[in-house]
Amino acid sequence: MRVAQKRWGEVTIKKQGDGKNRFSRTRSFSIEDTLHEYDIDQLKEMLEMVVNMTQKHEFKALMTKLSNMGE
Repeated sequence: MRVAQKRWGEVTIKKQGDGKNRFSRTRSFSIEDTLHEYDIDQLKEMLEMVVNMTQKHEFKALMTKLSNMGE
């Protein structure tokens, strides 16, 4: 796969379907270079925190809060 910009990593998320090692969906996305470079353990910790936040907030509300943090 060709990309227009340099990237330093790719994350693949697989949703397991029925049966062992059978995946019903696979999603992947690139991690682009930013001002701050996080290692994979730091990214995993942030992902776990966001996943935990989904217990308290619906998608739209959570996206609004995260978007406001970016401003």
